[in-house]
Amino acid sequence: MKKSLEHIFDTLKENSMRLTKSRQAVARILTSSKDNYLSAEEIHQEILISQIEENCDLVSVYRILNMFEKLNIVKKMEFNHEATRYILTSSKIDSRNHEHYFKCNKCYEIRPFSGCFVSKIEKKLKMNGYTNLTHHLEITGLCPGCSR
Repeated sequence: MKKSLEHIFDTLKENSMRLTKSRQAVARILTSSKDNYLSAEEIHQEILISQIEENCDLVSVYRILNMFEKLNIVKKMEFNHEATRYILTSSKIDSRNHEHYFKCNKCYEIRPFSGCFVSKIEKKLKMNGYTNLTHHLEITGLCPGCSR
């Protein structure tokens, strides 16, 4: 279940964060994104187009997204050679669970997929003394709609 606008506002209040117009604007764009991964630039553009908040510049959007990530409101996704993208976290996401992604090279649709074969390799590396291991798996190609 994705976070609601009310839940985001409550999280900010619980962490003694002011509920500024800019933070509200970013939250509104994220909750209306319908599971789309948005860049800071796209969020800023939506704020400008919708005229939700006239005084919210791009730097403010980046700062707000950074804060939202620390509060586990958004998940930050970095894709190869692209702007970082953000999506609201679900209540199921925690530091032990992660997802991998398929990205369409034509329509740019991004879809998570479950299952991680890399975790087995990480476990073997840990057994051999490797530490602080992380990984990122991104598969690209054409989605079924673009393949037709």
